[in-house]
Amino acid sequence: MLDPLLLRSFVAIVDSGSFTRAGERVHLTQSTISQQMRRLEQQLGCPLLNRSGRQVVTTAEGEKLLGLARSILTLLARAEEQVAEASLQLSLGVPEDFAAGAIAPVLAAFARDYPQVRLEVHSGLSHEIWQRFEAGELDLALVKQARGQG
Repeated sequence: MLDPLLLRSFVAIVDSGSFTRAGERVHLTQSTISQQMRRLEQQLGCPLLNRSGRQVVTTAEGEKLLGLARSILTLLARAEEQVAEASLQLSLGVPEDFAAGAIAPVLAAFARDYPQVRLEVHSGLSHEIWQRFEAGELDLALVKQARGQG
């Protein structure tokens, strides 16, 4: 199976025309980029780059791989985005004076401890929060008065 990290380095080399500039793009050393290319070429059993000139260019096999590598990397990025979008979302309603006060450190700790949960905090008056909760717009609600009060 092709390693996406190797493909990313390969695309960076082709796009930049240089192992050194590719390393800068993907935050790796030039020697690491060179090793990755050797591994990818060994794995595929053919040279992917022509290194004879001043700039690195693809061989015929490298050109075939380039389009596929771009597609694979795009699909992987799309998969990451969709998984991130599928993270849990929690809508919380809190009274205005709570939002800026005592609850802020609690919410910060929750966000730190549960990074997979996207927490949306809505503040307002207790009766407004209660109405939004009853309408299904909030998952949780903190209110300071009993239901039906002012």
